Parts: sequence; structure tokens; C-alpha cells
Amino acid sequence: MRMPQFEFVNVGRPGEEKKQSSKIRRHVMKDIGRSRRKPNKRGETTITKTSVVAPGLGSGSQAQHEHDPVPSPLGECKLSEIIFPIEMNEERRDLARYLFAEARSSYMPFRFPWLSIGLSDAAAWYITLANAVLLRNMKPNDAKPEFNTDNEAMKWYTLSLQSVSKRLADPEERKEGLIGAITGFICHDTTTGNFTRQEIHLQGLKRLVDDIGGIDEIINPALRFMISWHDLTGASFRNSHPYFGVPKGSFNNIDMRNDNVYFKMLLDSWNKSCPYLGDIHSALKGTAAVASYVNQHCQSFKFWTDDMTAARLLAPALHEVLSLEGRALPSSPSDPSYSGTAAREAFRRSSLIFLASLKAKFGATNVELKRHLNDFRQISQIPHVDWALVPELNLWAHTIAALEEESYQRSWHISAIVSLMKSADLTSGQQALDVVRGIIWVEALFVDKVETLCREIDSLVASKTINGPSETFINP
Repeated sequence: MRMPQFEFVNVGRPGEEKKQSSKIRRHVMKDIGRSRRKPNKRGETTITKTSVVAPGLGSGSQAQHEHDPVPSPLGECKLSEIIFPIEMNEERRDLARYLFAEARSSYMPFRFPWLSIGLSDAAAWYITLANAVLLRNMKPNDAKPEFNTDNEAMKWYTLSLQSVSKRLADPEERKEGLIGAITGFICHDTTTGNFTRQEIHLQGLKRLVDDIGGIDEIINPALRFMISWHDLTGASFRNSHPYFGVPKGSFNNIDMRNDNVYFKMLLDSWNKSCPYLGDIHSALKGTAAVASYVNQHCQSFKFWTDDMTAARLLAPALHEVLSLEGRALPSSPSDPSYSGTAAREAFRRSSLIFLASLKAKFGATNVELKRHLNDFRQISQIPHVDWALVPELNLWAHTIAALEEESYQRSWHISAIVSLMKSADLTSGQQALDVVRGIIWVEALFVDKVETLCREIDSLVASKTINGPSETFINP
């Protein structure tokens, strides 16, 4: 059988399994699963070096003035009080009314922060009007079309493009307004799923941003985090490195309290039994920190509709996972690093699945999720991989993928989970989920899916028990 070709994150030779993880699990896991099933009380601030601020405000920015040209979408819009960057006739005002009415009536990540960016520059406002035309003509659940499908949208897009092209030729015009306008093109690319064009725009934007000293020199924090958000979405979809670094104002030093005691003990045990897995620790810890923050704060009012918090929270972890270097799977299963390399890529992909699911919970599109699930499915079917190398984390990885898979695609994951349960002396789906809850987990993400998965696991366990000892557990 020909070995599948994969590009993997660098990992060295794993050591032999010392059974330490099983001892740790028995010692620590008694109450973790039960506690994770209970909703956490609303916690205090957990950022040690970065304070949470309102959208539009942050490190390096000035407070908005009392007469902000962008009215709150929660209040009534008075267009006469807004300073527009272009001359407004009745046609344009109708589109503006629609934009503010939509922002007031329905949440979409970065819709309101974008209004302040769009109103700051003529080209950015033209691209905003072009998007407004498309959105106004869309029916519920329609995929967003391209500008060239609508003459009116194409008119505004062309005006924006002409303004951008003219200013790109003049070094004196390469300012934040121009950066915002190009970010508007990137937003459209992301929402239409055109990631080839998105990458071209990101490459051009990177040159402009580098000219001003980097992303942290952008004054408007909403613009900083919008660029980061779409950059990370594109990088995740392409499984590539981001173009921009983690922007200032991100949640970097999250106080995890004692939420991840078991997970930390597992990492310590890997340092002894599988030392060559060490370079993925930081990415996994970053993902665990995101989960810890969410578990402490998700009961807060409007937590899931705070786009700036979502961007500040997810940026460091996504950047950490996506910045890991790749390495090919060894051609021979007898290579000492064979199973460790496959497992490490499975851990990385499951982290991306987890973060994409969390992003969707914040109301964003997660077009990258399907790609990560497809890739994880192929990884999990690589022959001759010893998934029991680090059974708890492999159990977590396969469980996260299974929870997000469509039911008809879950059978292979269920088989892998049951096999890993045997190696960890677990006998029920609930026991397996309790182990998974002790690693990286947000109950609000999976609460509606856990019961079904447990039933499917228990059904397979029961069938193997009935069939007797001749029936062996699958080791994918």
C-alpha cells in the first residue's frame, strides 16, 4: 500500500511509553470531568498584563471624542450628524441607512468596528457601499456573491479600486486610510471564500504595513485586529504561516488558575516519555489558555457577541499553532519518529479544529473547519501509527474531531477512540469524555453533541464485548 504524502510539523524521536500518563489520570481525573460539566461562575479579570477595553479603544489609540462620527448601532441613526468621507446623495444615504439598521438589528463580527474604518476614508467607504448593495440583495443563507454579479455593487467597487490604485502610486498617500480600504477588499475575499485573491491582497497589505513600521504602528485597534483576524483565517484555511505578527493588545498572559492541572501534568510526563514532542507544548498551552479564559467568562453578558474580545483572545493561540514548522512523514513505519510525527500533526490539526469551532461560536464564518476535518480524517487513517503513544492527548484529538464531524463521517474516529480507551483502561464514553474534559475543553461548544457521541462510543464498546475476545480493537 502506498504511503499517503503529508506535510507535518517538526518532531523528533518519541521515547517509549512509560505508562506514567495512566497513573496521572487515575490520580487526578476523579473530579475533573464532573467539574467541567458544571457551568463556571462568572470570574474576575484573568489578564495579567493586558486589560480588556471597549471596541475601538486600546493600547496606542486615542479615546474617541464625545462627538464620534459613528453613532452607536444600539441607538437611532441620525445621518445628519455623521461626517461622511464622500459627498452623499439620497441613493448613498439609503445605503447608509441600511448599513446602520443592519448593525443595530443583527450581530456580525466586526460589522460595527468596520463602520468607523469605512467612514474614515473615501475608498474604504466606497467598498462599504459595494458590500451594502450585495448584503441588501441577499436572501437568508445565501452565499455572498462577487461584486461583478451586481451592477450597482460593481459601480462602488470600481470607485474604490480607482482611488486605491491612484494612491498606491503616491508614497505620500500610503497612510492608514489606504490600509483600511485594502482591508475592506480582504474582508470581501474572506466572506466569499476566495482565499487565492485574499492572499494576493494580504501580500500587498503586508508591504504597506511594513512601510509604516509594522502592524503595531496602526493607530486604530479595530483595524489592527481586523487585519489579524482575516490574516489568521486565511493562514488557517491554507495551513500556512500568517503574514502578520500577534498585534499589541492581544490577550497574551491569561491566568489559567487551576483549570488545567491535569493537562500540565500530562505535558510534564511527555517530557520524560516523549521528549521529542516538546516543541508543540507552547501551541497546546496557548489553546488551553483560550479555553480557560472562555470557561471563566462565557457566562458574562454578550460575551459571544464581543468581536474585539474574540480577536484579542484567539490571535496568540492561532498564531502559535500556525507558525509551527512542517516536516514530511517518514516513509517507513519502522522509523522511530513515525508515530510521533503523525500524532503531533493530529494534535495540531485538532487544535485548529477546536479554535475554528470557537470562532464560529463567536458568530464568525469558519470556512477553514471543513478543510481541517478532512485533513484530520486522512491523518487518522495513516497505517501503522501507534496512537497509544500518548493516549490521553490522542483521545482528546480524535474526540474533538468526532464532535465536529457529520455523523456519517464519525465511524473511523469512534473506532480510534474505543481503541484508545482500551489502552487507557476506560470502559464507557462518559469516562472517555471526562478525560477529554480535563485537557482542553469548553462545555458551551459541545454541550449539544456530547450525549450523541457517548452513545455511539458505548454502542461500539458493547458490540465488541458481545462478540467476545476474538474481536480485537482497531488500532488505526
